[in-house]
Amino acid sequence: TTVTARELSVSRPTVIKWRDRFIEHGVEGLHDEPRSGRPKTIDDAEIIAATLEPPPARLAVTHWSTRLLAAELGVGDATVARAWRRYGIKPWRRQTFKFSTDPELEAKVRDVVGL
Repeated sequence: TTVTARELSVSRPTVIKWRDRFIEHGVEGLHDEPRSGRPKTIDDAEIIAATLEPPPARLAVTHWSTRLLAAELGVGDATVARAWRRYGIKPWRRQTFKFSTDPELEAKVRDVVGL
């Protein structure tokens, strides 16, 4: 059981629990059992999809933070942070265009381009 636990990167008690379930119920005993605690209210796909959309203008920011997105989605900021970490999302390091919050941006761009 120790070798199996090491190979699967799980604890020894987990391997023992799986083995006992298999002995008692066969392959059917290896299916996930219902988890304790409150069920998820939002899944990672929804968090990632929301992250890819620009923040609303009323927030006056160029990209999402975990706290802002969490407040927008009605979940905890740790939930957003876990999803971002799991999928390697870093909105503050995007190498693509960032949305400006400057209302005079167009005029400034015209001035610079006109030089």
